Amino acid sequence: MQDLESPAAQKLLTPDHIWIDELASDYPVIQLSNSFGTASVALHGAHVTAYTPSGQKPVIFTSEQAIYKEGKAIRGGIPICWPWFNAHPTDPSLPSHGFARNQFWEITASNHTADSTSITLSLSITDLKAEVTITLNESLEVKLTTTNISNQQQTVGGALHSYFTVSNIDSIIIRGLEGVHYLDTLTDTPEIQEGEISITQETDRIYTNSPETVSIFDREWNRNIFIDKSGSQSTVVWNPWITKSTGMADLGNEEYKGFVCIESANALEDIHSLAPGETHTLSTKITSV
Repeated sequence: MQDLESPAAQKLLTPDHIWIDELASDYPVIQLSNSFGTASVALHGAHVTAYTPSGQKPVIFTSEQAIYKEGKAIRGGIPICWPWFNAHPTDPSLPSHGFARNQFWEITASNHTADSTSITLSLSITDLKAEVTITLNESLEVKLTTTNISNQQQTVGGALHSYFTVSNIDSIIIRGLEGVHYLDTLTDTPEIQEGEISITQETDRIYTNSPETVSIFDREWNRNIFIDKSGSQSTVVWNPWITKSTGMADLGNEEYKGFVCIESANALEDIHSLAPGETHTLSTKITSV
């Protein structure tokens, strides 16, 4: 793990705006704060664990049962699934959703102005380099850029697996996916979305050729969360519901009621073949009003 006490690392911190805390022993988290709100980013996974706009309720959900340990993905927040989504396409022995969630990243840049506060982290594996920039301004923006650092073609998928805090799963409507084709991964059947989405059971869907903006309307809190994206043609909607939640050690049995996942993804056929030196950026912007 990066030495955060080194002069090089300390230069990337800014008093009152960018600083380091610990979620657990030897488990550092970067705190971002400005007039627009606050956000937290764990070095493990370059994982946003919290986002609260000024004067609002939290927008990002992280489980109270989340486990903060090297090699274990955090339950909630914005996990980075990279360099593939779901199971590896050819090697089932490799970890689901790739390597990025389970390793410590390195802080490589930061910036603070009157208009925004940001941090950049990077991770390299044999053939690919990932760089993620998290920016706190009127919105929360997460940009994941992949570079092919090998001398051969490389295929990249992934997702920004965002968990959104809601008043109650029964009180929300998801808009923007009406009429869009999706794969129901629970039944492995293709479907077309009819109308707005209400979550009433376990849900795991990959929407293809999906629009750039999806929103969550929370009736109880009278709040809209807008999820904009780029570099993505697929959107995942997920909630584990009752039975699956009880089997997850890092999620409380009733916590499924307090979140829904809307993921900006590169899934199914929406993957990218990168030539040596070529890059691809997957990004999401979260705005709560």
